[in-house]
Amino acid sequence: MSKNVSKTAVRAIGVLIAAVLFAGTFSVSEAKATGDKPKYKIKINKQCCTVTVYKYVKGKYKPKKAMTCSPGWATPTGTFPLGEKMRWHVLMGSSYGQYCSRITGRVLFHSVWYYSCNSAAQCYREYNKLGTLASHGCVRLTVADAKWIYEKVPSGTPVTVYNSAKPGPLGKPKTIQVTGYSGWDPTDPDDNNPYKKKKPEIRGVKKFRTIKYGKKFKAKEGVTAVNSTGCDATKLVETDVFYRPPYLNRYIWVYKVNTRNPGRYKIKYSITDEIGHKAKKVSKVKVLRKG
Repeated sequence: MSKNVSKTAVRAIGVLIAAVLFAGTFSVSEAKATGDKPKYKIKINKQCCTVTVYKYVKGKYKPKKAMTCSPGWATPTGTFPLGEKMRWHVLMGSSYGQYCSRITGRVLFHSVWYYSCNSAAQCYREYNKLGTLASHGCVRLTVADAKWIYEKVPSGTPVTVYNSAKPGPLGKPKTIQVTGYSGWDPTDPDDNNPYKKKKPEIRGVKKFRTIKYGKKFKAKEGVTAVNSTGCDATKLVETDVFYRPPYLNRYIWVYKVNTRNPGRYKIKYSITDEIGHKAKKVSKVKVLRKG
């Protein structure tokens, strides 16, 4: 009698397990059939070293965010579901990565590697390789970008690795170089990050200048800049020119300082470096009358 009861119980449990598995399979296929879409999808352009995140909005995927990355020759092409997330994870040898998200197998999204599980122990030489093929197969990102994927993009999101000469619809963002005085990633939001207190600097701006009538004048002549990590950023300097007509008690925007139009001008110099830090300076210019 007990044997019959045992067999009956086993059959009942088997039926219950099968029902649960069938129900799970059905719900997944039903979700696909009704057009349910993942919130995001990610594309990694291995050739151009870029990542583009697309968000599903009003029936289609639209590009939302671009990142510069460093994959490697061994990074596999294809489409994979994003896997588990790890705050810190050991990489090759005694190296470690922050904000890791598994792409497939041992291939992860992660920060540039560290010598230990310490935010101040990053290899700055490897950080300066971002934007090139530099890894053993994983996809390296800035801390800010790796953290964004880690926190915002759920596991199961499709990740496609492909090759193209075109970086993607949002282009390839610029990366900041580091000089090696610190092992911190400049984009790390940690409150202890020394880069958070640093700003770019605009140099060579004179507070006041007097220009003779008709003399050639270039607003950026002699002006240089460095970014938050101390590297040259002169090309990032932008100018806005304002002129104060004799009949107005205020400045109006103009295209340039016209040395054949006497009066007072104001030049605003500004810079936003590669990690979004800003600085500005102002110069006043007086163009003399003819004669």
